[in-house]
Amino acid sequence: MRTLRFLVLMVTLLLPSVSVFAATDLEDPVVDNAGLEDFIQARMLETGGNYREAVKAYESAMRKAPAVSEIRIRYASLLLDLGMSERAVEVLGGASDLDWFGQRVLALALAQDSARNPASLQPAEEALEAALSERDDDPNLLLAMGQVYHRTGQIEEAERMIAQLRQSRGGSPQLAAYHAGLLRQLDRPLEAAEVYADCTGVDFAGGVDCRQNLVQLLIEEGRPGEAGEMMLGWLTDDDLDELMRAASLLYEGGHYTSSLETVQRVLRHAPDSPRARALEAYLLSRLGRYEEAVVRLRVMQRKQRDNMDVLLSLAWANGNLGQMDEARKWIDRAWEIVQEDAASEQATRVALSAARIELLGDETWRAREWLGRVADPEKGGGELAYLLAESYRQEEQWEEGIAALLRLQPRLTGPARLDAQAYEAEFRLRVGDPRGANLLRPLLDSDDRRQVLIGLGVLQTMDRWDEVESEAASAIERMPGDRDLMFTRAAALERLGRFDESAELFRDLLEDNPEDASAANYLGYSLADRGEDLDEAMELISRAVELEPDNSSYLDSLGWVHYRLGELDQAEYWLRRAVEIGGDEGTVLAHLGEVLMRQGKDEEARGLLLEALSLGCEDPEHVRQLLEGTDH
Repeated sequence: MRTLRFLVLMVTLLLPSVSVFAATDLEDPVVDNAGLEDFIQARMLETGGNYREAVKAYESAMRKAPAVSEIRIRYASLLLDLGMSERAVEVLGGASDLDWFGQRVLALALAQDSARNPASLQPAEEALEAALSERDDDPNLLLAMGQVYHRTGQIEEAERMIAQLRQSRGGSPQLAAYHAGLLRQLDRPLEAAEVYADCTGVDFAGGVDCRQNLVQLLIEEGRPGEAGEMMLGWLTDDDLDELMRAASLLYEGGHYTSSLETVQRVLRHAPDSPRARALEAYLLSRLGRYEEAVVRLRVMQRKQRDNMDVLLSLAWANGNLGQMDEARKWIDRAWEIVQEDAASEQATRVALSAARIELLGDETWRAREWLGRVADPEKGGGELAYLLAESYRQEEQWEEGIAALLRLQPRLTGPARLDAQAYEAEFRLRVGDPRGANLLRPLLDSDDRRQVLIGLGVLQTMDRWDEVESEAASAIERMPGDRDLMFTRAAALERLGRFDESAELFRDLLEDNPEDASAANYLGYSLADRGEDLDEAMELISRAVELEPDNSSYLDSLGWVHYRLGELDQAEYWLRRAVEIGGDEGTVLAHLGEVLMRQGKDEEARGLLLEALSLGCEDPEHVRQLLEGTDH
């Protein structure tokens, strides 16, 4: 659970101060002649806002008429409004003749005093409970009770009290912010986000900024894209720095199109912003618009010749355009800059980037050559282990891969070493070596969810879905409620053809978190692929796309459900969009090829279907039938 420090708000800050006595609350007080004049003067001074003199007049009236409770109550009420709670308690303390209004003032004074005096907490709680037992709808008493519960660590009771108050009082943004803070303490982030969202449309001073708290909460919950989208709801074109922050969060969260639109919004008003120009170029590259990205990156490189981000981005964009010689030119320039300190973080970054680019062109030996330049494997970590394994996986060189991973493992520690062991286990299983299962067993039996997921990932890579399902089910028994394990099991059930069980698990995940884009997409695609419940499939997939509009897998699903509905133009649009932003996997290309074939665009369709077969796709036999013209 995350624990946060919250601003303890005073009663007089959160709600308008409610005077203990309205004009009709009391009959004219009965005082002796000596105190009457001072009491009347005190009331007049208070009404006129002359509080310093009013305090003096009340003190004089009390000295002259110490037995009259009405004077003490009026005076304590003023002291409470002035934040002088300790003196208010002294004025009323020990009195046995207080009516309900007097008890109310004393309870509020004790509550206010408890913010700085822990000794007042228990008496405050008792006094507030007594006052609320007579009138349980008094907003100031409810708020004070919630604050006292909060200070005594009774967070659930505090949240219940503040929720009751918000339900009856509605739209105070300060109160909403306080309520959201309590929900965060109770580790109820989704509810906290909803409450913060209630007050993001209101600007107020002296309290918690709901907007910034909502953004921070979403970031802490691993939802930066949603944080960025929220920010766009209140930012104007004058908020250039905040717009750049929103664009960065959108980028981090995978909302690449929204991020690009936001950056370009900044550039319309600040065309020379280096940060905006740089992010625009990176986004164009991420969206698969490599030619546009290269143009912008070249301009940046002429101004910042040795900027490492620019050099590596140029290499990546050119590599994806198939311009490997150009890509290597930029990589070589980057290496020239860092090679004198080959053990540095920057040198490691260049070597890993170069290896990744070489793997784009199936140049596995070149990739391994670059990986060999990583002087400190600890700095390469899990990415080093992955790229090394991938260089052997591409050529199915399992025995050579095992040897390379064994050489690497002693130089890694922690999670990276576990990753390397998992790849070794996979390769051994592929060649029928029983030691693979022995390596995998401790991962699958672990109480560490990351280790279990690594082990399950190996089984998934090899399409051993029956083992994935049974091992995930066993892990869920040890770690009930773990969403990743539940998702993995649901996916395995779907692959095994146990669709009803799979759908039930996915619906459980979505009931718990309706904004789980992965679960919504997987269930929606599963329904669409079988041609079942297409309206529900469309709703689920559309939700996933709304949450992550630049996820090529979700766009592929959206295109596929349109195809199943017979909406070929829409299907083509979304599938082309999926390919455009990087969805060049075999299955995506196969889907687009099938749609184009149904539209009579045979030449382009055949090219895509052949490429899908070469890359590998979900149903190669169906693709072959399409190519042979036997599936109509």
